[in-house]
Amino acid sequence: MTAPSISPSVPAPIRRDRLTWAAYLALAQFTFFLNIQGNIIPFLKDEFDLSYRVVTLHPAAVAAGLIVCGLFGERLTRRYGRLWSVMLGLAGMALGAVAIIAAPHPAVSILGCFLMGAVGCLVLIVVPTLLADWHGANRSVAIGEANGISYVASLTAAMAVGLFVAIGFGWRAALLLGVVLAGLLLLFLRGVPMPAAAPVTVETGNRGGRLPAAYWLYWLTIIAFVGVEQSVLVWATEFLVRVKEVPVASAAIAAGAFSLGMLVGRLSSAFVLTRVAAARALYLSAIVTVPAFFLFWSAPNLPVAVVGLFAVGLGCALQYPLTLTKAIVTAGPFGELATARASLASGLSILVIPWAIGALADRVGLLTAISVLPILTVAAVAFLFVGERLARR
Repeated sequence: MTAPSISPSVPAPIRRDRLTWAAYLALAQFTFFLNIQGNIIPFLKDEFDLSYRVVTLHPAAVAAGLIVCGLFGERLTRRYGRLWSVMLGLAGMALGAVAIIAAPHPAVSILGCFLMGAVGCLVLIVVPTLLADWHGANRSVAIGEANGISYVASLTAAMAVGLFVAIGFGWRAALLLGVVLAGLLLLFLRGVPMPAAAPVTVETGNRGGRLPAAYWLYWLTIIAFVGVEQSVLVWATEFLVRVKEVPVASAAIAAGAFSLGMLVGRLSSAFVLTRVAAARALYLSAIVTVPAFFLFWSAPNLPVAVVGLFAVGLGCALQYPLTLTKAIVTAGPFGELATARASLASGLSILVIPWAIGALADRVGLLTAISVLPILTVAAVAFLFVGERLARR
């Protein structure tokens, strides 16, 4: 197989071949499993009669798994290859889902969540670098589209839980659906050869496996951007209920405006990035996100809050995939080391920042605590600016 686009600077129309779709679907499957655990937490809480502190160990276990894989996963992908790593990641997530389905005790379901993050993260390490190598100058479009399709999978996971519960099959049927889809994808992947990562030669490896300083600025940018995205996902409904006094059912529906904005933004990546350079698109995204957040934060009524949330989602949509793409390019021959460490950044951000917002809210109230998020966006822009300067040097 030969890559459809090898030019680093002159993009041709992106070609979505079988390898591209295999990568898209693998990342979508990872996102399905990653996000569905959030939808099943209320059911686990009720079935095992768990406290809030214990039940939140489930998403914490996923984040801990991402951190562990972010530290060590790249060694496995280098040793055993991309196809093996993706297939192991899919199988590990399916096994984690089976553990949650059959769990007789919360310790088993927490272990299943950890397995989803720790083994499934291999998919997150391989797919962005694979797409970057395969699509050359169209790498930003491909990674943006992959994340857009992943967001469709995230919404599908939420709808599957609601649908199966509504028709009496229970929440376990939604997890079982994910296991079946993972099995079908494993069969599909058997016929898709994946090009190996570029070898690290004496010339390309003269840094001794160390990532450049510019990469670590992008790494900090990822932490900030992911922290904003996850905090809005975690706290938007509660903010509408507690601060804006919206009924809980209406608040839950209204909070979906953020996810809709994210979906629209990510699926439009090809349209945006054929007209605007990636760095400029990131700066523009921050220009959209900050005022949109204050529109949501200060909204006098629910319709204005919904518009603000949609705009926040639209602004946040391309921030993670575009920053990740820049980090991969900056890393040169160490692309999978870059994505592994980016997974570590995501895990730390998911684990710490939404929790920190909650802890701050306990002291000063949610209205004040959530106002910290635009500061994180500004910090991300500052890290991005310095990273761009270092990368040019």
